[in-house]
Amino acid sequence: MKFRGKAAMLGLALVFALAMPSLAADKGFLWDGSHWKDMTGDLKVAYIKGVGNMADVEVASGSSGRAACISKGFVDELKTKTIGQVVQEVDKYYQDNPQKLTTPVIEVVLLRCTKLCPPEAAATEKKK
Repeated sequence: MKFRGKAAMLGLALVFALAMPSLAADKGFLWDGSHWKDMTGDLKVAYIKGVGNMADVEVASGSSGRAACISKGFVDELKTKTIGQVVQEVDKYYQDNPQKLTTPVIEVVLLRCTKLCPPEAAATEKKK
């Protein structure tokens, strides 16, 4: 990785470390809409990039099973969108659904920004 890329990754890590110090003391959790609404645009972009990088690594490692399938689908789906578009879709979801602020951000990304999992409405229609 070039120096510039390493510096950018270090910068993102520093932003996360300084921006969310109170969250570091908490046990593991999934970021949800209550966290998302308080994040800066840069942190939102960093979150989406991190999820994308995680998926890229899993796909590149050749892992098998359901997780690898989700990662491959995620990587393929997001090739057609910019990170800004994904951030806007997540923002819109929480703005349109303030009662669902406890929905994890990763769930919103998978349900709303990709076709990997159908939204809740489609899932309930199939059960009829």
